[in-house]
Amino acid sequence: MFTLTKTVFVASLLAATCAPAAIAADYYGAPPLQTRSFAPYNEVRGGVFYHDTMDRETGADINAEILLRWGALAWKTPFLDTQSMLRPHVGGNLNTAGDTSMVYAGYTLTIDLTDQLFIEGSFGGMAHNGHTEAGQGGLALGCNVMFRESASAGFRINQAWNVSAMIEHSSNNGYCSDNDGLTNVGVRLGYAF
Repeated sequence: MFTLTKTVFVASLLAATCAPAAIAADYYGAPPLQTRSFAPYNEVRGGVFYHDTMDRETGADINAEILLRWGALAWKTPFLDTQSMLRPHVGGNLNTAGDTSMVYAGYTLTIDLTDQLFIEGSFGGMAHNGHTEAGQGGLALGCNVMFRESASAGFRINQAWNVSAMIEHSSNNGYCSDNDGLTNVGVRLGYAF
């Protein structure tokens, strides 16, 4: 009799402690994939961009970016009842025609509109290998280190994979004598760990 009472007590205790977690999982959906605690990144992205929308330079850009988990902040978005996250990023664009290529870093703000749709904005800096003065051909970017900002709209295919359309712009904000600026548009595929 004591064994039966003990078994019923343990089963009741397990049911009482596991039920709220199961109900929460049903209500909020499956939790996102977790990154191992020692991994410095939680998402990688890569894509192809149309280089220089003003057509002063040619070729396509091959883009690669890492979104880091260190220094990231996450919170619930007011009025949308979804998640938002601010993450540091590092990346680069390699121009296939030998024109301006860049490396960049900054912060990306991701706002979930639904479980699958998201928008992003980023701000930071970039360093490039392009021309800085007029008369050298192509762009006259003025400075080798510039500001960089971007905007994206994306779709999560599943918990791990996403695809997004993106526009990015780099400028020196008039701090150098020339300031042609560089704008690229393209698509990227992302994988969240």
